[in-house]
Amino acid sequence: MTDQGERDFNERNIEEFRANGGKVGGQFEGFPLLLLTSTGAKSGEQRVNPVAYFDIDGAIYIVGSSAGRDRDPAWAFNIRANPDATVEIGADAPAAVTARELPRDERDRIYQIVTQRAPGFADYEARTDRVIPVFELVRK
Repeated sequence: MTDQGERDFNERNIEEFRANGGKVGGQFEGFPLLLLTSTGAKSGEQRVNPVAYFDIDGAIYIVGSSAGRDRDPAWAFNIRANPDATVEIGADAPAAVTARELPRDERDRIYQIVTQRAPGFADYEARTDRVIPVFELVRK
């Protein structure tokens, strides 16, 4: 998918998410998504991305799988540079969060749970040599 195609795809999913109280159809049907608003690492502009999330033991985690591509998604670079972000989950009002990238041992433990819940993430991991990052979103 081209960068423009990916942006258009994201825009359609963002609109659907906001119009339907956090529900999105198509390939995301029934999968928990949130909208992550981060500050661009280079541009300083606000960026909104639909991202799959996992509620594990009451904590919210997002995974920078980039569908197994050999580079992290742009939002991962953004929250590394500017960890203060906003999330929209379901029909809830946007909430301020701080993103914390998990250290390797904690990441490995959480990623194992992620792959049990969503086996596609094991496929993503098999497609790349990079360590797929996992971030905890801590509410402020």
